[in-house]
Amino acid sequence: MDCIDVTELLLAEEVTEHPDVDEHIASCARCTRIARGVGRLDMVLSATLLIEPPAQLQAQLVQLALNAARPARVPWWQSLASFDFTAWLTQRPQMIAAQGLAAVMLALASWQVFGWLSAVQPVLGDVAYAVTLVAGSPAVAYLGSVQIDFQSLGMWSVVGIAGWLVSENGVIGRRIASSGLRLP
Repeated sequence: MDCIDVTELLLAEEVTEHPDVDEHIASCARCTRIARGVGRLDMVLSATLLIEPPAQLQAQLVQLALNAARPARVPWWQSLASFDFTAWLTQRPQMIAAQGLAAVMLALASWQVFGWLSAVQPVLGDVAYAVTLVAGSPAVAYLGSVQIDFQSLGMWSVVGIAGWLVSENGVIGRRIASSGLRLP
C-alpha cells in the first residue's frame, strides 16, 4: 500500500479500519503527520460545527413537533367529504362484526317486544303484571341456558327504559295523558 492510497482512505467520508493502513502509518512519517492532522481537524471541526440552536428556534421546533403529534380537530361535517370507507373496513373488521351482531340482536329484541305487546295488553307501570310478562316470555329459557353478558343486559335495559318512557309515569306517557288521550 502506498502513501496516495493511505491518504485517500484517511480523507474518505467514512473511515474504515484497515490493518494495512495502520501498518503503513506506523512506518511512514509523512502519513503519520497526515493522520494526526486529519484527526486534529476532525476534532476541531466537530467541536465548532456542533452549536446549540437559539432558544427561539428551539421553541418553534417544539411547537412544530407538538402540532404534528396533535393534529387540529376538524368538525365531523367537514370530514365527511374525505371519509374513506374502505380504510375504515380494513382497519377494524372486528368492530364491524360486533356492530352487525348488535344490530341483529336489537332487531330480534324489537321483534319479540312488538310480538309480546300485540299478543298481550299489558298495563305499563303495573309491576306484578310486568313480572308475569317476563316470567312467561321466551327470555326465561335464555336466562337459564346462556350466561348473562353486559351487552344483552344493556339492550334489555334500553327496552325497559323505552317501555317506561311510554308508561303513564314516563315522560312520553305523561304528555299523552295531559293531552287528553288515554293509553290502552
